[in-house]
Amino acid sequence: MLAYYEAIKKSYKSILIGAVGGYLGTLVNLPLPWLLGALILNLFISLTKYQITFDKKIFLPVLLIIGVILAGSFNITLLYKIHLWIYSSIAMIICTIIGAIITAIYFHKICKFKKLVSILAGMPGAFVVIAGAINQMTDSKKESGQVVIPQATRVLFIVLILPFIFVTQVGYQEIASHGNNPDYSLRYFLELIFLLIISQIGTIGFEKLKIPSAPILAAMIFCGFFYTLEITTARFPDIFINIAFIFLGSAIGCRLNALPIKEIGYYSFHGFIVSILLLGVAALFAYFLQIFFGFDFMAAFLSFAPGGLHEMVVISIAYNIDPLFVTYHHFLRIFLIIFSIPFILKYFSKN
Repeated sequence: MLAYYEAIKKSYKSILIGAVGGYLGTLVNLPLPWLLGALILNLFISLTKYQITFDKKIFLPVLLIIGVILAGSFNITLLYKIHLWIYSSIAMIICTIIGAIITAIYFHKICKFKKLVSILAGMPGAFVVIAGAINQMTDSKKESGQVVIPQATRVLFIVLILPFIFVTQVGYQEIASHGNNPDYSLRYFLELIFLLIISQIGTIGFEKLKIPSAPILAAMIFCGFFYTLEITTARFPDIFINIAFIFLGSAIGCRLNALPIKEIGYYSFHGFIVSILLLGVAALFAYFLQIFFGFDFMAAFLSFAPGGLHEMVVISIAYNIDPLFVTYHHFLRIFLIIFSIPFILKYFSKN
């Protein structure tokens, strides 16, 4: 506990800046405001002469909470509908793989990134997990920037451009809440503590097996089991989700403080190009599903576009598209990426 106290003491400036950035992000309707707002403001401050740092020791509990939050997305309702979406599920898996290959080749050949960095920078989703993975994997600020900046650009660009693609003037809407309104009973707190304990036990086991991204992966697998079978319904309230995102965004923003503005612009530009490529791939697969299997093109396109999950769901509701259909396919893409990352990291660590 003393180590965590010292780590927070060392990092408090960055955390406070992140909280302000996250709040400002909500005011301007930024996608993933508490994450991207904290990241952007910490990055901006770090480009000045003001010294800020973030201690890695704080990272474990943050990653555990994020893993439990992601696991909380599982529910039994999806199990009853998945059989209706077999073809679109297969298409999503193929689309994700093709998108990841195209973007990895682009970053490796055009931007001259290392192979592993190219793969992580081009992954069409799971920004939070990828950001956490690169933060743990390397101390190189340049490599962190090569992954995080294109990923952040993807989320921002796709979320902001999709309402215009959908033609009508609905515009961008922010999700104010994740829908978590707990009753704060004794059982609620005990269930959350239990989920954190089994996540920590799983993390220890995964780390002994040398599985990368152990905290998030363990929390998702073990907690996901309890959530899917509805053995527990306790989910972290919004404030915990926002705090976890503030910590993660602050950590990433501090890591990029040595990058010249020219490099940040360069990575952002190529992140923009890759976002267009990914939208093109998504549109092709949506068209394929419409022609051969009768799926609605706009529903499929929204489900395959690799933007922020919560923002995609908002757009689906605005356009009277089944939000469960959209949610499921985004979950499928995100979890496919999350479960592939440890194997990718392990492969490249041996080569």
